[in-house]
Amino acid sequence: MRAIQWVFITALLTSCATQSPKTLSSAHYTDEVFVQVPFVSHDENAPFKSYLAMNFSYPGFQALLKETEAREKVTLKNRGEAHITVITPPEFDKVLSKKISIQEINAIAAKMNLQGSHFHPLCVGKGKAKIKDQEQSTYFVVMDSENLFKIRKAIQELYISHGGKASDFNPDLFYPHVTLGYTDRDLHYEDGVVKDAASCIFTLEPGPHKK
Repeated sequence: MRAIQWVFITALLTSCATQSPKTLSSAHYTDEVFVQVPFVSHDENAPFKSYLAMNFSYPGFQALLKETEAREKVTLKNRGEAHITVITPPEFDKVLSKKISIQEINAIAAKMNLQGSHFHPLCVGKGKAKIKDQEQSTYFVVMDSENLFKIRKAIQELYISHGGKASDFNPDLFYPHVTLGYTDRDLHYEDGVVKDAASCIFTLEPGPHKK
């Protein structure tokens, strides 16, 4: 399934590159992007405060943010850090927490080397949605990482082994990305924003590739 998805992504990026010459020169992002950083546990005992994330060194993504702002002629709010949310707060609170703990999820992430996952930045994407009659935008780096899908699958298997139903949690309903910034607040799948290769507005120059 993932092989089919990668063919689809490659085709989309080739089409995008053919139709538009927009390429970010900061795509080399400096080697900072590929520096492995420590895992951070998000396990607060409060609603929507427990989730799983892969963390990144920020300076390289900050360079992409600055160039995106210049190209788009917009000033964006940002969190001053970079991560991929692998298990979202709603996925944990509404589904997974009924059968497994965030500590068990963190243990799977450690065993499967979450922070050492191979990854490939694909492009800069843009999502838009109308919130309370105001159009809002979010910008992000679309990422590809096979291991993150495997981690989500392992979490689903643990959930099932504890009595959960496979249909409760879809490990493939996942669009890996690093949020760069947004006009008001970050927009999500629940807002109708899908952060995949179809959202690309800028291709990236060939740069370092973590293998």
